[in-house]
Amino acid sequence: MGPAATAAAGLGVPLLVVGSAADAVEVRTELDRLGTESVILFGTPTAGWEPIVGGLEQIPGPDDVEGFREDLHLVVEPSGIEASELIDSIAALQPGESLPLPVLPSPAPPSPASPDDPATGTEPATTARSATPSASGSGAAGTPAASAEASAAGRDEAPGGVSAGLPPFQRAQEAADAVVLATSDPASAAAVATARAAGALVRVVAEPDPRADTETIAFLREHRDGALFGVGDAFGDPETFAEHSAVALDAPELPGGGQTVFPGRRMIALYGHPSGGSLGVLGEQGIDASIQRAKDTAALYVPYSVEPVIPAFEIITTVASAEAGPDGDYSTESRIEDLEPWVDAAGKAGVYVVLDLQSGGSSFLDQAKLYEDLLKRPHVGLALDAEWRLAPGQRPLEQIGTVDAAEINETSQWLADLTRNNTLPQKLLILHQFNLGMISDRDAIDVSHSELAISLHADGHGTPGEKLDTWNVLRKGLQPQIWMGWKNFYDEDSPTFTPEQTFTNVEPTPWFVSYQ
Repeated sequence: MGPAATAAAGLGVPLLVVGSAADAVEVRTELDRLGTESVILFGTPTAGWEPIVGGLEQIPGPDDVEGFREDLHLVVEPSGIEASELIDSIAALQPGESLPLPVLPSPAPPSPASPDDPATGTEPATTARSATPSASGSGAAGTPAASAEASAAGRDEAPGGVSAGLPPFQRAQEAADAVVLATSDPASAAAVATARAAGALVRVVAEPDPRADTETIAFLREHRDGALFGVGDAFGDPETFAEHSAVALDAPELPGGGQTVFPGRRMIALYGHPSGGSLGVLGEQGIDASIQRAKDTAALYVPYSVEPVIPAFEIITTVASAEAGPDGDYSTESRIEDLEPWVDAAGKAGVYVVLDLQSGGSSFLDQAKLYEDLLKRPHVGLALDAEWRLAPGQRPLEQIGTVDAAEINETSQWLADLTRNNTLPQKLLILHQFNLGMISDRDAIDVSHSELAISLHADGHGTPGEKLDTWNVLRKGLQPQIWMGWKNFYDEDSPTFTPEQTFTNVEPTPWFVSYQ
C-alpha cells in the first residue's frame, strides 16, 4: 500500500484497492464511471487485472520499474516513509503540492492479494487518470469515497520532484468543499490519498471521533459548510458519525477542552454534600473555597499525569436517610435550587460536576429524572451508588445495597437519550462499587452508548493492601470499555495515598479520583 498511496498522492490521482473477484467488478464499474483513460497497476489481484483494466491504457507499474519511471517521466526520490507517517504527509499537502515518490522495489513473484491486511504493501491497487472526472462519496464513516479526481490542474513540474505526462485534472467543486477525518491506521492510506486527489481537506486525528479534541472541533467548525467524511469503521456507523459530528459542530466543550470525557483528561474530585462536612470534604467550605480546593487538589496530580488534570465535584444529590421520609424511600432528595449555585459556579470555573444518587428504595432512573434540568448542563454527569440501593424491607446501614445490570441499563439508556437529544458532549456515568455483590450480572451492563463514558469507581477504604486487593477483584472480568476510578479517604484510609502513590501504585492509573 505504501508505494501505491505515495504514487497516488504524488500524482494527484485516486487510488483504488482490489481484493477479490467481486471487488474487481466494482472497481471496473468505478473506472468506467470516471471515464478513465489510463491506469498504473500495483500488485496482482486475485481475479487478475484483465477483468478490471481490459481496454484501458496500462502504464507499467513496479513489475517494470524503469518503464514505470520512463513512461511517466517521473523524478523518483527515496522516501522510506512508514504507513502512519505517509498518511500524515498526505494530509499535510497543500493544493498543488506532491509527495516525492518512493524508490519502487525490484519485481517480486506475484502473491495472492490479502484484503484483510492492508498494511503489508502487497495489495493490488490502481491509480487512475480520468478524462471526465467527478467526485463521489458516501459522507459516512466506514464507507469512504472509492474515487475522486486530482487536486489541481496543470500538474507539470509540480513541487516534490514529480512531473507527469498524463492529462491534467480539474478539481471538482463538491470534492473541494469536503472535509475528511482519518486516523493513522495504514488501512486508511488509500482513502486518504484519494481524498487528497479530489482536493478534499484531510485531517488526521488521534481518536476516531470528531468530538475528541479541541483542535479537530475548531477545524470542523471552520469548515462547517463542507460535506464531512470519516475514513474507517472505527468512526462508527453513518448514524453515529452524524450524531458525533453534530455535537462537534454545535455543542459546548467539556472543562479542559474536547467533548469526550476520557482519555482526553483525568479528573480529581471533592466528594460530599453542600450542607456540611459530615458527608465529605466538599461541604467543609463554601462554593468559592470548594472550587479553589478542588483546583489545588487537582494541581497536585499534574506532575504525574500525561493527560490534562481537571478538577471536579461529586455532589451527593440524594442522601441515604435513617428515616423513611414522606415518600418512604429512605432517601432525602436535595432541592434543585440548592444545588444550582454549586453546579453553575463550578461550570464557570472549569470544574466538572457529578450528581451522586443514594436512592434508597427508589430506582436510580426515577431519581435521575428529578434532576433532568441539571443533567442538561454540558459539564454535569451522574453517579449511581449501589451501596444505598435498598430492596423492599431493607434499611440504610443495616446491609450493603445492590443493583442489577437491568436497572443500570435502564438509567444509562435514559441518560444517553438525554445527551443525544440535547446535542450535549459525552457524559460521565459512575458506578460505585466496593464488593462484587453490589452489582449483580455486571457483565450484562450495556457499554455501547457512545454518549456516555462509564466508570467503575472502587470505593473501598483501609490499608494500602486492602484497597489494592479490592481494586484487583473489581477489575477482574470488567468490560474493557469501562474506565476505572478510585477513592482516597482522608480519615478511613491508613494511610491515605499521596497523589504520586495513587498514580504509580494503582494499576492501571485511575481516570477519576475522588476524595472523601
